[in-house]
Order: sequence, then structure tokens, then C-alpha cells
Amino acid sequence: MESIIIKKALVLDPQSEHHGLVRDILIEAGTISAIAPDLKSPSNSHEWQANGAAVSQGWIDLQSHFYDPGAEHKEGLENGAAAGSHGGFTHVILNANPYVAPDNKSAVSFLQAQAQDYTCALHPMANVSQKSEGQSLSEMHDLAAAGAVAFSDDAPIDKTEMLRRALEYAHELSQPVISMPLDMELNAGAQMHEGATSTHMGVTGNPTESEVMRIQRDLEVLKYTGGRLHFSVISSADSVELIRAAKARGLNVTCATTANHLHFVDEDLHAFDGTLKVMPPFRTQNDREALRHGIIDGTIDAIVSDHRPEDLEHHDVEFSLASFGMACIEYTFPLALSALQSISKKDALSALVNALSSGPRQILGLEHRPIMPGQPADLTWFHPEELWNNQAITRGANLAQSIVQHKEKLVGNPLGTIHGTKSFLRD
Repeated sequence: MESIIIKKALVLDPQSEHHGLVRDILIEAGTISAIAPDLKSPSNSHEWQANGAAVSQGWIDLQSHFYDPGAEHKEGLENGAAAGSHGGFTHVILNANPYVAPDNKSAVSFLQAQAQDYTCALHPMANVSQKSEGQSLSEMHDLAAAGAVAFSDDAPIDKTEMLRRALEYAHELSQPVISMPLDMELNAGAQMHEGATSTHMGVTGNPTESEVMRIQRDLEVLKYTGGRLHFSVISSADSVELIRAAKARGLNVTCATTANHLHFVDEDLHAFDGTLKVMPPFRTQNDREALRHGIIDGTIDAIVSDHRPEDLEHHDVEFSLASFGMACIEYTFPLALSALQSISKKDALSALVNALSSGPRQILGLEHRPIMPGQPADLTWFHPEELWNNQAITRGANLAQSIVQHKEKLVGNPLGTIHGTKSFLRD
């Protein structure tokens, strides 16, 4: 890679002495070699410049589905990585694959080997349980040694004993155990949030209590066993309060929500649009407000895309048959920024950057490398005020960005990424 110089970018990294300052940043051979108010561009360098742009530590998407191997026609590794780069991510964590369970070293090693050549680095999760069936623990130590960065079944851990053993086994590991906090049997067959809208639509709803009960249980197990526990996606005001209180008590717990949950509410499903069918579901305006405040005050540690692309065959069907999930990795940043700015224009950008960069690094136990000379380059270059005009790269047919753009103009554009000697610059 030839050298790159990012000109006149606002540095957003509290651990850097250049935080809050407009700087030129020179990257050579994958390393930040110089930072100054004004640097002369080397003769062989590529110059990146956009008035009003900013730069931060590279963003990490903690939860995304690229169905490779098994259903590459929905989203393979190569196309998914390209979509991640367009979304501003330098790293994407691959959620447990429902088609080929990553519950053994070979499956994890395959993903590691296949994911080395993309501008967006891909990292596999491994299953908590064998075959993701929730019956027997996977070989967690072997999977961690093979390169798994976290443990998740991408499903509720119904057996309390399973959660206990997983947390105990993970004591000696840096990888977190990830819980999807839902009791799916509290109202079986739910399609959306249980409330006035679901009643009006005649659709079975999932009550907030299904999430709250599991978070209460899991926090008690964490208190008993110790270890590190992460909640994949939370959706309710009560969940935010429970986690805020648990952190105040000193429990080692983290959580995330999605940009979509910061934007949509259950009332948005009134037209039976299966694109907005997700689990956990979009809840009430009060819940959405609490999630936004949770990001601003740091109770919620990360924002994820929870990218779940579907093909037309599984998406263009009646509401009750549509698969859960949205294809959304490209517009996570502008959608979240728009939502958070409704709470605080002053704090929205810094809170969002934290939830996309240092927050995920803390959850995964990764070292935070400040934007300073001598550090490896892991950077996202973006414009926080430019109208978002990113084109969809994902193969997913369940793309909600057209719904969002129809309602409002989003602000915030990822422009480029640098990860080591690999770089991506949007056209």
C-alpha cells in the first residue's frame, strides 16, 4: 500500500492528545507515521480530504450475519465485507452461522482463513453450545485458541445451568459470553412487540417482560459465577435500568442495541411491512427514548447493525411468514446519528463514535490503540454533517434504507477506512 495522508480531519479519540483538533494524519506501510496541523503530502501518497470530515478509531460491528458457508446467495463473506466497508467498519464480528454451526475448531479456522483478504477484517464468533442446540457446552477453550472472539448461540440460553457453566469456563478467557435475553415461550409465536399496535393489527406480540425476566435471571447468574456477560441487543427501558443498576453494583456486564431500535417503534409496523420484523422487536416510543439516553450516558456500550440479509424468496411473503431481521450494515452510522441528535446535538456524535469504536473494543477485550504516531492504522474517516448518499452493497432484499429515506434525509457519511495496509475509499 502506498502512503495515505488524511487532510484537515477532526480527530475524535479521547485517548489521543490530538482529540478534538483538526489534524493531518500520514499513514505509511500500515502505521501512523505523523500527525500535525499541516503536513506536506509525500510524492507517492494518496490524499484524502473533505471539508468538515472527521476521523476516529476504526468502527467495529459486533454482530452481523454473512451466511458463508451455507447460504452465500443471501450474503457471502466477500460481499458482506464490502458492505461493511461502505458502512465505515474496519472490523465485523460474524454472528453464529445457523447453516454451519461454528462449534468446532475447523469451522472457526475456515472463517479465519477465508477472511484475511478483505479491507474490512472479519472475525468469527463461536457457539456457546454444540450445534447451537443449548444442550452441551462447546469446547470453548479450543474455539478461543482457534480465533473465536466471543461465544454466542444467536438464540436465548434457556437452560440456566448452561449459562452458569459457560460463564465459569470463560473465566480464564478474554472472550465474552453473549446472551440473547428473551423468553420466547412467554408468548409463543410472537411477531412484534405486544401492545396496542399488535392488538389493533391482530398479531401475536412479544411482551417487554420476556426480555426483562431473562436479564434479571442472567444478572443473578453473573453475580453468582463471576465472569463477563454481554447482552446482544436490548430493546426496552426496563432493560436499560436493570443494566445501569448492575453496573453500579460492580457486575461485569455490557450490552448493545441496534441503530434500528434507536429509530423505529412498534407503530411503524402498522402497514404489515415484513422488512421491519425483527427480534427483539421494536417497542414503544418510551423504550426508544430510554435506549437513546442509554447510549448518550454510556449505559449501553455498543451499537450494532445486527445485519441479517434475506433473499427475496424469504422476504417477499406475507408478514407472518417473513424472516426476522433487516439488511442494514451500510446505514448504521447515519441512522444512529439521526436518532441520538434528537436527544443531544452536543453529545450525539461523541457518544456514537464511542459506541462504534472503544465500546466494542472493551467488550471484546481488545487493546485500544490511540490515534498517535507509531500506532497501527485502524481508522474510519467520515463526514458527520454530509447528507447520507450511500448505495446498497448488500445482497439483502430486506433493506430498510428506502423506508428511512422516504421519511427523512439522513445525515452522516462514512467516507473511507484504513486497516493496516488495506484501505477503502468510497467512490
